[in-house]
Amino acid sequence: MNHGAHFMAAIAYVWNERKQVKTPVRNKVIPLASEEQLLLVELVRSVSAMRTETVMQTVKEVLKQPPAIAKDKKHLSLEVSMLQFFYAYVQRVLNEFILKNPNLESKKDQRELQDVTHKIVEAIGTIAGSSLEQTTWLRRNLEVKASPQIVVDGTSLESDVEDLMLTVMEASSFTPSVYSVHALTLLAEVLAHLLDMVFYSDEKERVIPLLVNIMHYVVPYLRNHSAHNAPSYRACIQLLSSLSGYQYTRRAWKKEAFDLFMDHTFFQMDSSCVSHWRAIIDHLMTHDKTTFRDLMTRVAVAQSSSLSLFTNRDAELEQRAMLLKRLAFTIYSSEVDQYQKYLPDIQGKHYTCTSHMFTGMQQ
Repeated sequence: MNHGAHFMAAIAYVWNERKQVKTPVRNKVIPLASEEQLLLVELVRSVSAMRTETVMQTVKEVLKQPPAIAKDKKHLSLEVSMLQFFYAYVQRVLNEFILKNPNLESKKDQRELQDVTHKIVEAIGTIAGSSLEQTTWLRRNLEVKASPQIVVDGTSLESDVEDLMLTVMEASSFTPSVYSVHALTLLAEVLAHLLDMVFYSDEKERVIPLLVNIMHYVVPYLRNHSAHNAPSYRACIQLLSSLSGYQYTRRAWKKEAFDLFMDHTFFQMDSSCVSHWRAIIDHLMTHDKTTFRDLMTRVAVAQSSSLSLFTNRDAELEQRAMLLKRLAFTIYSSEVDQYQKYLPDIQGKHYTCTSHMFTGMQQ
């Protein structure tokens, strides 16, 4: 098609002009397309000369060398608008393909789809970890950089990033990781459902190594309860919550989630994160018979520890209170009467623990 790049650039320009003024969900990485934008998708699909292969190649040309149009538009990014259009276009094409071919009969095609998904998720994971830094060169321990984390709305990504970058760079010596929060939010929005669709039931084991790598980037954000890390914390807890709903992912996050739950800073979170943690703890304790017993054992051990002259009394009382709070949060996160059969044991541990605490406070 002659002048295909200019045609697609014009589509991207109009796409930007027809975007929704407001979206129902803030900080959504991929904004929902408006009705007028979806009409653009159908328009391109109706052009006989613009087959799917042609559209892909033309989009690539626009991204590589965007035509110089609309120079008066300060915040117009053809690349962002082009990618948003292409995302909606691919969704439309895939939906039609799936309706016509509900199952991929070719093992080769299925494996290629899985490999592409794996590479894309790994690439997004690398971006998600761009606000982390290695603590030592000998080990892969990561921690959150002491730099600003920019949160922008997907509907005005290019303008918000440009303005905020200038502001932050003027006020700080740190280079902000602009897209790390967006990458984490994107994973939270689509990863769990995407992997469940791409990998069939007898192939779920292939997902675990990929999720282990993603958790390598996620856990450091969840360990950091500082105010500047709040955007990443919210995105990561949403991601972990979505993954926890799929039983086959459990091996990738069980240990890390339990360790985070037992950390003394666990309750230092934004109120919007509580519902996600409730879902995680419910899945953590419900899907096997050992995790809840492990928690109960820890409470019992804390009770059996006797206060003595050689024990830090305040620290031990704090430890008992911490475990009781986690036991209470576990019950709060569960279904009604889920732990009814454990009620006598729970009541006994609660009575023993609180009586020890009052005794210790009086001494």
